[in-house]
Amino acid sequence: MSPPPSRTVDLLIIGAGPAGLALANWFRDTDISVLIVDKKPLPTTRGQAEGLKSTTNEIFDSFGIGSEITAESWRLEEIASWGARKDGGDGIVREQVIPDRVEELGKPRETMLQQSRVEHHMLHNIFFHNNIDIRYSTAPVSIEVDTACAHGTDVYPVTVCLEKVNPYAAAVNGEKANHDTPTEMIFAKYIVGCDGARSWLREQLNVTLEGDLTDSVFGVVDMVPKSNFPDLRRVCYLRAASGTILLVPRSNKEVRMYIPVESGSALPDPKDLTFDRILDAARKIIAPYTMDVGSVSWWSAYRVRQRVGDHFSRLNERAFLVGDAVHTHSPKAGQGMNTSIQDAYNLGWKLRLVLEGLIWPPAARQDLLRTYESERRPVALDLIAFDRGFLKLFSAPSAQFDTEILQALKFTTGLSIRYPPSCAVQLPKGVEELGPSLLKADVVPGKRLPDFRVVYQADGVPTWMHKRLYATGQFRVVIFAGDISDAASLQRLHDVGKYLGESEFVKHLTMPASGAQPLVEVLVVHCAERDTVDFLTLPEVYRPWSEESGYDYWRVFADVESVHDGHGRAYDRLEIDRQVGSTVIVRPDGYIGAVLEVEDVEAVQAYFRQMHV
Repeated sequence: MSPPPSRTVDLLIIGAGPAGLALANWFRDTDISVLIVDKKPLPTTRGQAEGLKSTTNEIFDSFGIGSEITAESWRLEEIASWGARKDGGDGIVREQVIPDRVEELGKPRETMLQQSRVEHHMLHNIFFHNNIDIRYSTAPVSIEVDTACAHGTDVYPVTVCLEKVNPYAAAVNGEKANHDTPTEMIFAKYIVGCDGARSWLREQLNVTLEGDLTDSVFGVVDMVPKSNFPDLRRVCYLRAASGTILLVPRSNKEVRMYIPVESGSALPDPKDLTFDRILDAARKIIAPYTMDVGSVSWWSAYRVRQRVGDHFSRLNERAFLVGDAVHTHSPKAGQGMNTSIQDAYNLGWKLRLVLEGLIWPPAARQDLLRTYESERRPVALDLIAFDRGFLKLFSAPSAQFDTEILQALKFTTGLSIRYPPSCAVQLPKGVEELGPSLLKADVVPGKRLPDFRVVYQADGVPTWMHKRLYATGQFRVVIFAGDISDAASLQRLHDVGKYLGESEFVKHLTMPASGAQPLVEVLVVHCAERDTVDFLTLPEVYRPWSEESGYDYWRVFADVESVHDGHGRAYDRLEIDRQVGSTVIVRPDGYIGAVLEVEDVEAVQAYFRQMHV
């Protein structure tokens, strides 16, 4: 029997859900070859994840699909809290209505869009890129990895056998999907498992999920309700003695309800739960209001697993696990799809730099790839710890319910995430640690650059900064130059620009002689009045010229009043002194790599030397 055909690819992704597609979106417009395989016959069609946090929507903006996703999404504006009657009577009453808002964000905290539509937009975004191939009804069946290979540019140490999957045989036989004969051998440089809670790759890598099952069973229902409950178009927490319902409005007059069905030691198998039983549990909690059904588009039942993998990368950083493949938790806080996409976003830029040969030597590549686990595993552990406490709100009433919900709103935005020091996160000189992270939008190394609204110097058009931070694999050196109508501040900006555009080491990063995309974009955010600034007299690194496309007008911004959208007050929000200013090195994923003094150009050079760019 002849051996199956073979193929080499730079990156093999197992799983075409939100995590796998988000990862693949990093490689658009590159020469990096990517193969995605999924045992499903088709993309997701209904149900599953729904809520999108602001950080995830910023990721979609960077992929260029943010406006399409926003146009389809349903914004969440208010949260209503309902609880037991204070007079001892039966049923629940509204206690308060609060805004679904986190002040530090300055924009909507959360929107709703079903997973199938999210996947649709990410899939469409890579569809016409010939370097990215996706195959459904295809599954890996074996893997071998040569861990002796250094992280060179032309070695393929990962060998995976693929087979076509016949999903219809599984539907008929009630067994695992039947596999046909081996169809292809794949030789890859790296492999990433985005293949969900029952991850095949996790088993092959011998990664253990640490944690346990919770003692509650829940139902989740997407339906058009026929009810006299008055807050169907608000996010609602409905607390009764038997548990707490989370009700979230969706588009098309639907709502999604998370309903506690059973708790305790004698739990039913979720597979045995019926829709009627879930609906009965909802009716008990929502009384004295009625709850009938107009239509149901999807429902499911589950028992929550709160687990985190003991490793996120294995085999000499040749194999990685992302999303549900390496951490699972309840869907109540809407973190499943968000965290999975954010995992992929963290890993993607690192693989892109390595695969494009922009990090050298090979040991430095491995150091950078190791930061995926050191950065994202603590996030997953924090999420599980949060989830355990949050889940209790749905299993039993809490006297601190209101306070805990407000804390949850901040936590789920990701404001508390701060990555530890590494080659990609460098602390200021003489500082060994920054102290505890606060739930606020700090401009400190390791935290995400807070989004802020400014206007372009050239034309006054307003923009949010993260909309401008396209996912191109580029770093950004963002110079908050202060009030450059002041002669000394303007001269400082000129001196910094001269160094960044002409220094031997930095120039090849900021202004490559080949005319190719620079690895480092230099951006300026000043707070002078626009008519006091002459754009064309600024150093070229701030407004480079191309014979094909002319000046780049979109690197210089002003923190001033816009014609239609008001004043973003970026300097106030970020607490940056208008005379002193600051320079912030922003990684390709929007997280802060270093915070420096404006004139400390040597520290900029030192950052990229330590990165081995």
